[in-house]
Amino acid sequence: MDISVYAARAEDIDVLSTFQIANFFRQHKSITRDDCNHRAAAIVKGPVSPTPIQGQASYTVVADSSHQRKVVQFRHTALNIGIVRQSRQTYGDFVPNCEFRGMVNDLYMYEMDLVAGVAFCGARRWLLAPGMEQHLLRTVEDFARFFASAWTKPLGSKQSPDVARGLFAHYANIVDQLSHGLPDRFQLKLDEMRRGLPLLFRPDYPMVLNHDDLLEMNIHVNEDTGHITGIVDWADAKTAPFGISLGGLETVLGVQTSSSWFFHPDHNFFRERFWSAFYALIGPLADDDRRAIDIGRVFGLFRTHGFDRRPEKKNAVPLAEGDPGLVCLDAFCLP
Repeated sequence: MDISVYAARAEDIDVLSTFQIANFFRQHKSITRDDCNHRAAAIVKGPVSPTPIQGQASYTVVADSSHQRKVVQFRHTALNIGIVRQSRQTYGDFVPNCEFRGMVNDLYMYEMDLVAGVAFCGARRWLLAPGMEQHLLRTVEDFARFFASAWTKPLGSKQSPDVARGLFAHYANIVDQLSHGLPDRFQLKLDEMRRGLPLLFRPDYPMVLNHDDLLEMNIHVNEDTGHITGIVDWADAKTAPFGISLGGLETVLGVQTSSSWFFHPDHNFFRERFWSAFYALIGPLADDDRRAIDIGRVFGLFRTHGFDRRPEKKNAVPLAEGDPGLVCLDAFCLP
């Protein structure tokens, strides 16, 4: 089955980006798009153009000159530069450098390294096509290298017992909310996850900086090779037990439509290669660590896909039967 036909076309992505730019400036009437372009041009010392992929809460432009590999982003909320620097310490060249460049009216302005290649949402149509398996394998194995970086470079300072207890209570509350709200078919998996949560909070289990939004617009790949060139948008990165963001692997193994999730026909092969590469990089692990990694992965998937918005946001509620978003949980969390 050729699932690439369900992936977004370039023109669909262009329409979305155009809408997001217009919406951003509707919300920030005190400044115009031209104002932002002029300020960005002054920073990169040359003309700029909007990047192909935009965000809901920012406006991003790239230097037109091939000699100035920089982007400038305007945001209505500040980035935590300390978190960005920590992410670079953990994940190395997967993370672009970022520096604060001042305010433009009520907007925060940042200069960042340009991440080469294209966002995965723009490459999905050809990476998931028949005959592109070798390219997709490179994406998957680079993802394994990305996650192995976190395991081998955990945060240097241990969380205090009070912070760890608070995070455990928060996770347990998420599982309880999902148990009361999700359809019955998820209950066995949720019970299994509830029993396994303490494994994530053992003193010797690594706490790492987790990217909290590993979706197709934030993963960039080389169009010619399939290699990952960088991971962007670290605004919501969180300190958490290793594995919480592992569900991002699903992003590169399939495509969602309005009513279904379609996996690549060889997704099980790619999973095997991912885990083989990951364990080869981090070395032998105890059974409890392997189980904890899987508990973290599944918990992250439920947290991301089990609510109508992130559970930390106000008025978040679990998805009900019939909600289109359940196709992801069905695909990712049920056998």
